[in-house]
Amino acid sequence: MSWYWWVLAMLVAFGLGMVSVRYFQKTHPPDRRTGDRRATDRRRGVHALPAGMADRRVADRRSGVDRRKGKPAWQLATVVVSAVFLSIIGVVAYAESQVASIFAESSPELINSGWADCDTPITWSIDTSRLSAADATIAVKQMTSDLAKWGEVSGLDFEYVGEVPVVYDDTNYVVTSDIHPSERHLYLAFLTDAESTLLDTRTVGFASPTKVWKDAKEITEGSVVLSIDYVKKINARKQSALYLHELGHALGLAHGTEKPDVMYYLVDTNNTLSNADIQGIRNLIKACKVGG
Repeated sequence: MSWYWWVLAMLVAFGLGMVSVRYFQKTHPPDRRTGDRRATDRRRGVHALPAGMADRRVADRRSGVDRRKGKPAWQLATVVVSAVFLSIIGVVAYAESQVASIFAESSPELINSGWADCDTPITWSIDTSRLSAADATIAVKQMTSDLAKWGEVSGLDFEYVGEVPVVYDDTNYVVTSDIHPSERHLYLAFLTDAESTLLDTRTVGFASPTKVWKDAKEITEGSVVLSIDYVKKINARKQSALYLHELGHALGLAHGTEKPDVMYYLVDTNNTLSNADIQGIRNLIKACKVGG
């Protein structure tokens, strides 16, 4: 559920609560004598008490009259019903959060394409030729950790095969290589912003599947490009959030609909997969071909 539906639901619930309160005020008018006593108490400064204290006499008088008419109970019920309604809407909004296939608006033969859960792992490599040795080590370690998160919830196995030089094509925004470590592989590369027309201060990474068997809707290759300019300026948590997000795209996921989703279109520090992220990737996993 998008944020504007959430706001609309809250306004409707508030409106229902207010209408209920007005109805019971009209059908159960307050005792005039009680109102007179409250006015007298205000003139005497009864309510000018230290914070956290209450005038028990005023409370007693109010409960003595209003309890007979049942007004506080009905008003409380209205508030509780409204609160319960909002809670239900909150749960529904969270439950409707979804992360769909990256091919959701593509040709029918590609919709819901995903990787197959085979005994043989998906291999992956990084071209860190533009990074320092220290930064390359950090990148490999963080990427290994983030791929493990996707693997844990999807059943996919990933195997790092080392450095593989890539060629970046700025017309289709993917990285490829003449080296093919396996039939199922992820190519990862770090580029400077000057090397890609997509990379800038707002777009700091992009990724997608690059090969799909249409008959089986099985992804067999993916490409991930990350901005060196951005990665060098951020901490490990933000790096993890970025890597998880882009890896999700390479695995076949589109953007999520809610902020708790790693796949939400704005990437910041969230490096914990949401229920929507998890369900999204599980929906895309394919059975392995015979002999896979």
